Amino acid sequence: MVATKRKTFDIFARIKRGDPLTHIGTVEAENEHLAKVYASFTYDEEDWSEMTVVDRSQIVWVKKPNWLFAQKEGRVR
Repeated sequence: MVATKRKTFDIFARIKRGDPLTHIGTVEAENEHLAKVYASFTYDEEDWSEMTVVDRSQIVWVKKPNWLFAQKEGRVR
């Protein structure tokens, strides 16, 4: 059996038109289709008007924050 590599997808949604698009979580999936299915079932607690999945490797940062718990030489700063 061939193992398929899972990718991380970030989930963004808004409840009603005009609301900001908000990051609501992540899912891991083998492809975009499964990411959409996982996102719709995992984050179904709200009646979202819009929801999108974005492959994390496709995000283009304009300004990337320094993460609070950045790893450096095997230690947490």
